[in-house]
Amino acid sequence: MVTSELSLAEILVRPIKKANIFEQETYAKAITSTDSLIVVPVNRSILIEAAATRANTKLKLPDAIHAASAIATGCTTFLTNDKQFRTVEDLHTLLISQVLTASDSDE
Repeated sequence: MVTSELSLAEILVRPIKKANIFEQETYAKAITSTDSLIVVPVNRSILIEAAATRANTKLKLPDAIHAASAIATGCTTFLTNDKQFRTVEDLHTLLISQVLTASDSDE
């Protein structure tokens, strides 16, 4: 699995607003590269790819950074619940709602 460092900034907003230090530390530990998770740094090449993605889609900058990070690392599937990601040509997007619907029909 792959995520952008940007995920940390996004997930920390609520715990910071609530001044919940435990959640802040928990999320900071969770969004760290491990054997099963690669956390991609936001660097110049990612930002250039994000700009190109924004130029060709209606994605906002944070989402374009996530898409660019996925493309740069060769992700085969991008899991989200945001249909806008389907407009990114080089990204195979799978909606969480599709996965849940498929798993419901398996039961």
